[in-house]
Amino acid sequence: MYLSPRRLALSLLAALLLALSIAACANNGGASTHTADSVAAASEIRISIDGMFTPKESYSVYSQLFDYIAKKTGHPTVLQQTGSYSEVNDLLARGDTDVAILCSGGYIKAFDKLHLSPLVAPVVNGQPLYYSYIVTRSGSGISKFEQLRGHPFAFSDPISLTGTLYPESRVVDLGYQPGAFFSHIIVANNHDNSIKALKEGVVDGVAVDSYIYDYMKANDPASVSGLDIIEESPPFGSPPLVTRPGMSRELRNQLLSVLTGMDKDPQGKQILSKLGIEKFIPVDKSLYNSVGSLEANLVKAHVIQ
Repeated sequence: MYLSPRRLALSLLAALLLALSIAACANNGGASTHTADSVAAASEIRISIDGMFTPKESYSVYSQLFDYIAKKTGHPTVLQQTGSYSEVNDLLARGDTDVAILCSGGYIKAFDKLHLSPLVAPVVNGQPLYYSYIVTRSGSGISKFEQLRGHPFAFSDPISLTGTLYPESRVVDLGYQPGAFFSHIIVANNHDNSIKALKEGVVDGVAVDSYIYDYMKANDPASVSGLDIIEESPPFGSPPLVTRPGMSRELRNQLLSVLTGMDKDPQGKQILSKLGIEKFIPVDKSLYNSVGSLEANLVKAHVIQ
C-alpha cells in the first residue's frame, strides 16, 4: 500500500525543549527568544527553520547561531519552529517570519511563489553543496538502489529535496512510480526520524540529507551505527538562508555582513564548527537550477504537481 507523501504525514509528537525555551515559548506565542542584555529593547528578528530536525534538535543545533545574530545585529532573535517545510514557506508568504533556513527543495517552491533571492548558503568541504544519501542497514543484503524494489522506504518531508524528491527521481529513472516500486512508503517528517525508522526495522531504506547524516555521525555516532550509505546523489546547492519579501535593504545587508563574517571571528568560527559548517557565502538562484530541473522532471512524470 502506498501512503502518498502528499496526502499523508505521520503525526509527529512535539519534542519538549529545554526548560528555558519552554518558558520563552509561553511568552512569545510558541516562539523561543534569544537576546543579549544590550539588545532587549530592539525590534526582533523572527527566524524559521523547516522540519529537517525534530524541534528539540533544531533548538539545540541552532541556538548559538541565533544568539550570535542577536549580539551582532542588536536585534533579539525569535525561533519559530514549524512541523513541515511548507509551513515555513507559508510564513514567508504572509510576511510572518523575517529569516528562514530552507531545504533546497523548499527553496525552489518558495522561489516559484515569491521569487525570493537566497541570502547565503553554507560551505562544507570547500563547496556550497550537499547530497542525498540512500541508506540501508548493514547486513541487509541491499547494496544498491535497485535492490530496494519491493521493500518499505521512508521519505522525510514531502518537499524535501534530499529526503523525498531525489529518491522519487531515482524511481522514475528506473521506469516506475514510487507506489509501484516500494512495497509501502512512510513519511517521517524529518531526517532524524527517517534514520530512527530504519534502525528500528520499520523500513529497509531511507534517503537523508548529507549535512544531517554527517552531523549525527560526528556528534552522536551511535545514532547511525549499523547503517550503510549505498548511494550518494549528484551535488545540489546547499540549503539557503533567505529573507522575507520586503525586508529593508539595511537589515538584509546587515545580516549578510554578520553571516559572511562569522568565519573571520573567533566566536563565530567556533559556532560554525559546531554546526559542521566552514563558512556562509553569498549565493544566487542559479545555484539551485539542478533542483528546479529535478522537480520539473517529477512534474512531467506525474509524481508531483
